[in-house]
Amino acid sequence: MKAIVSGLVLVWMFSNMAWAADKPVILTSIMPLQLLVGDIAGDAVTVDVLAPATVSPHDFQLRPSDMQRLRSADVVLWVGPAMESYLQKAVADQSNAVALFPALSLGEDPHVWMDADQVQHMARRIARVLSDRMPTRGAYFHANAARFSTEFRQYDKQLQLDVARLSGRPYLLLHDGFSRFERHYNLTEAEVVMPTSDRLPGARHIVELRSRLQSGEFACVFREPQYPTAMLNALTSGLDIPVIEIDPLGVGMKKADGFLRLYRQLGQAFLSCFAA
Repeated sequence: MKAIVSGLVLVWMFSNMAWAADKPVILTSIMPLQLLVGDIAGDAVTVDVLAPATVSPHDFQLRPSDMQRLRSADVVLWVGPAMESYLQKAVADQSNAVALFPALSLGEDPHVWMDADQVQHMARRIARVLSDRMPTRGAYFHANAARFSTEFRQYDKQLQLDVARLSGRPYLLLHDGFSRFERHYNLTEAEVVMPTSDRLPGARHIVELRSRLQSGEFACVFREPQYPTAMLNALTSGLDIPVIEIDPLGVGMKKADGFLRLYRQLGQAFLSCFAA
């Protein structure tokens, strides 16, 4: 009897391994896309991520092993050249690569997953991309996208009410990557420490910002786990100012957490700042 049970267990294990191996692999460039694809694809695909959430997409560099992952994936989903410039040449001749926003201009904020209207667009586009690759699962993908959009829209409406009730004072961000979020929720655009992602602030700018922090001008300072703390410490050391973590990429999150959890964390970070 034990031998029969053991045999059935082995058959079950190998059949599940084979089933998992047969699932298409969707490789996303960043964690927010992995979370969103996971919401829409469900258990129909394997969703992997290329760049770890601990590294800013502006700083990520491809390794030979990453190139192999790009070639072997069934679909590569990325934002576009304005966000992941390192991918522009790498996937130029690959038919499996799909840029969701291929025509963003150089001056546009490429952090499109922080724009609630664009999130809805991305969900529909991802459902179409998956349906094109797996037509027999098309209804499943579109149903998942519709359910996600409904849940996301409900949270977006609530967040708009909460932000309107609490917001008012200015705040300080490390880099200018939240303008889409700010515009959608009618927030005053933040003061930023780094004017661009590839240029560190000068000493004069740091001294000026620290003076303004001392005077109580800002409601809070946001820190991001993708950036070292030394510069933030130089700004806030010895000052009584709330320092609140805001994570646009989802450090520590898993695919099963879903995109809405990441977006809720963004919303809660801003609400915590205004409440402080």
